[in-house]
Amino acid sequence: MKTPVLVVGIVLLGIAGAGAGYYGGLLTEPGPTPIGVAAGPLATGQEPTKTPSASPSIPLSRKTPKPSTISPLLADDLRFKTRNFSVEGTTAEQVRLSIKTPSNWQLTSSPKTPDEVKYLDPLKERAVRVQSGFPPDKSVLQSRLEIVKGLLESQPYQNDVQIKFQGESQVEGDDGRMRMVSTLVYTYIPIDVVRYVIVRWVATGDDDKATVEMSIAGLPQDVKALNEVLDQATRSVKFRD
Repeated sequence: MKTPVLVVGIVLLGIAGAGAGYYGGLLTEPGPTPIGVAAGPLATGQEPTKTPSASPSIPLSRKTPKPSTISPLLADDLRFKTRNFSVEGTTAEQVRLSIKTPSNWQLTSSPKTPDEVKYLDPLKERAVRVQSGFPPDKSVLQSRLEIVKGLLESQPYQNDVQIKFQGESQVEGDDGRMRMVSTLVYTYIPIDVVRYVIVRWVATGDDDKATVEMSIAGLPQDVKALNEVLDQATRSVKFRD
């Protein structure tokens, strides 16, 4: 699995001018979340994690976010379908997967990142990124801890990174088997609008080794819909023969 490159969303979703986050993954049964409030109910016994970026040696100002003028993404408007795709594994062989994503989100890929694909909403303001084909040698927990460290070190102080949630849980897959997952939720301000990012590592096998990393990025007003996208993706992602 590649080391953190946490601002790819600025290039990816910044096409529409607002910028966006890279990673994703979230909780269950959430409601809409205002800016600066932790998302939805957490897994049992877990609390939101507030981990601000390290303060700079020379005082700087956090960015003041501007309200987004984009209408919220609504969960009730989403329709899902199974998408088949391939990524290039670490040995350059093709890894075939399938996943459920919103039916009108378009597939995109890049030769610079052959181990992942992205599905973009029509406005290019929201995205699902799916990465796989890496060695399953890290647990979902180890994968999350590695990325959190890189996130806090890679983002400028002014971008006001705020970690909203970190934790592990189990999710029932479409095949009825339980899957270990680890989730990271954070917000930041890459340009002038707050972006809401969810990262999730999924163990599709019978152990806790991460085999898929996925992320969902959007706006704070999209939280309920982004959670639905995450839930569908987490339950459905699988390797094809």
